Amino acid sequence: MNKIKLAIIPLISLSLAAQELDQDFLNSLPDDIKNDLTEKNSKTRESSGENYRPYLNSSKLNKDEDLLVLKQRLEYDLQELEQRLGSDDRLVAEEEPQLYGADFFNTFQTTYMPINEPNPDSGYLLDIGDILEIQLVGQSNYIEDFPIKGDGSINLPDIGKINVAGLSISQASKLIKSKINLAFIGTEAFISLSEIRDVNVLVSGNALNPGIYTLIGNSNILHALSVAGGINEQGSIREINLIRDNEVIESLDLYDLLINGEYDLKKRLRSGDVIFVEPRKNVVTISGAVKRPAKYEVLKEQNLSSIISYANGLKRTADRENIFLERILDGTLKTIPIRNEIQFETIKAIDGDSIYIREYPYRSAKVSGAVLKPGSYNMAAGETINDLIDKAGGVTENAYLFGGVYLNEDAKTINKKSKQLLYELFLENILSMSETASAEANLDLTQIVGLAQELKKSESNGRVVINLLDEDSLNLNKIKDGDELIIPEVNNVVYVYGELSSEGAVMFEQNKGLDFFIDKSGGYKKSADLSSIFILHPNGESEMYSKKRNIFESSPQNQIKIYPGSIIFVPRALDKSTSRRIAAQAYVTILGNLGISLASLASLND
Repeated sequence: MNKIKLAIIPLISLSLAAQELDQDFLNSLPDDIKNDLTEKNSKTRESSGENYRPYLNSSKLNKDEDLLVLKQRLEYDLQELEQRLGSDDRLVAEEEPQLYGADFFNTFQTTYMPINEPNPDSGYLLDIGDILEIQLVGQSNYIEDFPIKGDGSINLPDIGKINVAGLSISQASKLIKSKINLAFIGTEAFISLSEIRDVNVLVSGNALNPGIYTLIGNSNILHALSVAGGINEQGSIREINLIRDNEVIESLDLYDLLINGEYDLKKRLRSGDVIFVEPRKNVVTISGAVKRPAKYEVLKEQNLSSIISYANGLKRTADRENIFLERILDGTLKTIPIRNEIQFETIKAIDGDSIYIREYPYRSAKVSGAVLKPGSYNMAAGETINDLIDKAGGVTENAYLFGGVYLNEDAKTINKKSKQLLYELFLENILSMSETASAEANLDLTQIVGLAQELKKSESNGRVVINLLDEDSLNLNKIKDGDELIIPEVNNVVYVYGELSSEGAVMFEQNKGLDFFIDKSGGYKKSADLSSIFILHPNGESEMYSKKRNIFESSPQNQIKIYPGSIIFVPRALDKSTSRRIAAQAYVTILGNLGISLASLASLND
């Protein structure tokens, strides 16, 4: 009997020389397998000229020396991944903080063409190029468009010129109606804006694409910046000026919009206006126990308390007695401890400052099933599985500790990578098997393809094999963020699947071996692989059992212990030894997921 740990799926990585794939063979495969094989072969071709060390000496996967290389590579990959994970680290590197607001313009559509935006508000100021639609009803009836001419006027029949340039729509409407009422008795006028003029403005300074742009007359600073692509890496997002006749008549601070929700741009653009993006001056970084860590641009004379406010304040888990300010003074980087938050009100922010607020190392863990108070709990650094169970009020009378499931994000990361490498091994084996034309090979190929599909769609789990019955083990295993503990209730059945006359659950009986539960399921089918029977125990460990036909079945060495909640799986026999090896790894993976699902179901109680 060979014991197989389910905590980590074996990592195996191979390299096959690119080859021409037979189209008829590809068409016989399921679409997902066919697409993956084609993509894999294409990538192999692209990298065929690169220098790399192949893991195998042969694509047939049938040499003892190749298996030795696989074993050595497996051990090396596991050690490397575990070292990278460390005690509390993750594989994903921490990203460099970005300047808050710098990506604001990424969602805007950049265009060099005028944007036709009708429906300006009543405060829109009319100018040359706007077109008014005027409808008269009464003594005189007509509906016509009247463009505002170069002198700022419109010319109405029987009335003459009316100067409207510089007036708002509301003011112009009142003026036109008064003129019409004087000229025509009992006539009502309806005035609306038919078309909006275009304006040409210059966007300059630290804009992403400085230049002259054509926009509609209802545009403001924000519209001009959006068509220019926003602000470049050196530009200020807090000081964007609208310059008219060499004077700054309005400024835009994007933090007013993004942080305070204030949108108060009153000035419409006119031809000849300049939108100038000032250079970025002061940037301060804040990280650690704040709700929105990032880099923030600060204005002159702002203090550090503004940065805390921009970051949405401190987290509940912030260590307020361990706040540090890093600042360059006289060419040297100094670390200045902040003893209390009042100091933030008095210290002025300087370009390059970095604020770090230490966070208490709390982590969240979840416990469900047969405990008195299932739920999520905050855990301090160094607390253990035993502490988590204590926080949940302890276990209930029906708790099945031997069947407990402990899930960990680090283990899930390793298993996800392992599953992908195992799937690639399946693809290579499928290619290898396709070269053998026989009924047995075709039967094996069908099963391997089916297993590959099952493996691909199976979820990677992060189960860690632990012994909840061992007090020392409970006190040694430290909780990490995102850990989950599932404690099922006592399960009095054994699950039997595979090449048997009848699959399903069999009532557990004490001191009965594997043969007893197989017989209860009607015995083996002829297609059963008696040399590779898998037993998944409730604690997550798996054993592979070989039943020898020529050995007296009740002999002690041929017995294997079965527990309540154990899963017995009898696979279909495969002809090739290589196929049996990779199939065994897939069975362990799939059975592991099944074990977690059954434990989760058993943890639900009325």
